[in-house]
Amino acid sequence: MHAPPLPSDRPGAGPALRAARDRRGWSQSEAARALAALVAGSGGTARAASLKTQLSRWENGHAVPDAAHRSLLAELYETTPAGLGLADEPGPDPVDGATRLRAALERTAAVGEEELDLLRAQWAATSALDDRLGTAAAHDAVSAVVTQLREPAAHARDPHLLRALGGLLAAAALRLGDQERDRAAPDRAWAAYVEAESAALRAGDPDTADTARHRRERLAAELPGVAAPDADTEQAGPTDTTALPTIDVHTAPAWLTVEDGPPQRPVRERTDLALGEVLAALRAGDGAAARAAHARARALALRTGSQRVLDRLAALSGTTLP
Repeated sequence: MHAPPLPSDRPGAGPALRAARDRRGWSQSEAARALAALVAGSGGTARAASLKTQLSRWENGHAVPDAAHRSLLAELYETTPAGLGLADEPGPDPVDGATRLRAALERTAAVGEEELDLLRAQWAATSALDDRLGTAAAHDAVSAVVTQLREPAAHARDPHLLRALGGLLAAAALRLGDQERDRAAPDRAWAAYVEAESAALRAGDPDTADTARHRRERLAAELPGVAAPDADTEQAGPTDTTALPTIDVHTAPAWLTVEDGPPQRPVRERTDLALGEVLAALRAGDGAAARAAHARARALALRTGSQRVLDRLAALSGTTLP
């Protein structure tokens, strides 16, 4: 009496194995001999007669090939394990949700004052790098800090720890939003500002939450066709979309030798100020000032990786002012 078929999440394995053998025109004995040759080639040993018995059991659904034989069968029939109905299905997570949550809470509770000081120093260095060199140099570092802080800020239960970690996450996510805006990725900037607002509110910092909300509204105001809300929004940097005269672009060497403004100011702020000077000079009809500001803004945007400013400057280029 045959043993009943094993329960399996691969109900098509047996028929698929038979169909693959039939496509080759092989009998079970011929398939077993070919499989034995593959086993030998991989450094194993197996008799064709034994493999013929195994093939019969696999094709009849009485057994399921192990991982090694699944790979050899896929090679034998020039397909993949999935093509034979033998693809591994993801098993249940050996660590359940409660265990993962306990581990996350314990990791966060282990953060003490010394660890907070290290995190603060890390963020101070990262934000200073962004202030000096801008998005191109500091985006990966800022993004990494946000990722690093996300779990402990979400699992902090002690009020002091929550304020400290949430405050750091809010500051990092706010800056990440500014960087994504620089990178002309308003969707990712929006998500970062939302995260900054949420973290600030949990940390009891309504001022930073308001800043994140205003920057989100500024972002929406920069999108064509998006209606402005009734509330006032922060205007950090030029956002006027009125049609303006355009100017010629200087050559690349000129862009890279102009003065770029007071070095004590963050480079992102200097870039926005230079763009604002371009727009102001264009409105005033001052071609020389517009060209100088354009060169300065473009040099800064190229240096810092501000695609947003480069795109805006490109829209202003092409026709010489009278």
